[in-house]
Amino acid sequence: MLMKNILLGVLSVFFCAGVIHAQQREHRIVFDFTEGDTASFATVVRHAKAIMDLTGNARLEIVCHGPGLDMLVKNKTTVQKEIAELNKLNVVFAACEATMKRRGVDKSQLIPQAITVPIAILEISSKEQDGWSYVKESH
Repeated sequence: MLMKNILLGVLSVFFCAGVIHAQQREHRIVFDFTEGDTASFATVVRHAKAIMDLTGNARLEIVCHGPGLDMLVKNKTTVQKEIAELNKLNVVFAACEATMKRRGVDKSQLIPQAITVPIAILEISSKEQDGWSYVKESH
């Protein structure tokens, strides 16, 4: 029993140290988001919120292209409120201008929190070259 309590104590210390380290380290993550369904919209904002809640200082950019652009289109998104809250924490939501052109979406149709980038893949590649971690987001 004593050994079990000691082991649990040691594990608790390592767990707490890991959480503290995650909070102190600056995480920079670029998300590649191409899913057009509302369940995927909810998943990506849930993941971003969880990261921000744990770290408090992560730098996140969610690059939306292909069907994923719908998450940033006013009349198609189901997560505008969540995006607005994350945007207050400096989470960036980027719409691909090439996808917008191909799908006939004008900037005025995007939610106000969205920025645009010329080509999603180049934005993601630039972030990776700058040392950001890459996540292919889906549920």
